[in-house]
Amino acid sequence: MPTSSKISVLNAPDFSHTFSRRELAQKLISGLAAGLASPLSFSFHPIRRYLLNAALLDSADIHLLANGKPLLLSKQQLAALDLLSEAIITGARKSQAASFIDVLLSADSQEVQQGFLASLNAFETASQNKFHATLASLSVAQLHDLLVDLSVATAPDHHHFNNLKDWIAGAYYSSEIGMRELGWTPDRVFSQFPSCPHPEGHV
Repeated sequence: MPTSSKISVLNAPDFSHTFSRRELAQKLISGLAAGLASPLSFSFHPIRRYLLNAALLDSADIHLLANGKPLLLSKQQLAALDLLSEAIITGARKSQAASFIDVLLSADSQEVQQGFLASLNAFETASQNKFHATLASLSVAQLHDLLVDLSVATAPDHHHFNNLKDWIAGAYYSSEIGMRELGWTPDRVFSQFPSCPHPEGHV
């Protein structure tokens, strides 16, 4: 991974949506229903149930296109999630994964919200403990090292790493850019999902 002094945060999205999230969800769910393996195949995946909520997906499209303010997360939390998303899956920023997660969380229960915030806060705490700095101030190399530390199965915060990784992967692979990476194109349905091109840990 290249090193630079700082990581840019929440750049203006340059990804133009051709298909709505509702349309993409229908196509993705049809592939899952056919028994095709994908990063969202597990029934307990945190994103999967949202793909069945057409009204929420429509609201998310409106919010993302307007580049609206965070609905649940603070600006600092959204910036931190954006950094982590791009570090875990290259292209997550372009798909607006962090903002999409914020919209989904805003419509969920307090229990789910608190669980997600606990995982995000765990990363901030780990950053302070390791580098005495916030996530937003870490260099690319430092953020990479932090993710490597937390991705280790024996790490105390490994479950928080897995939680955020699942949310981020779900937000990315349910976007148009993520689905195209999986092999979907507008002129055909999935014949199969290729294996996830991002290895375990995505670091």
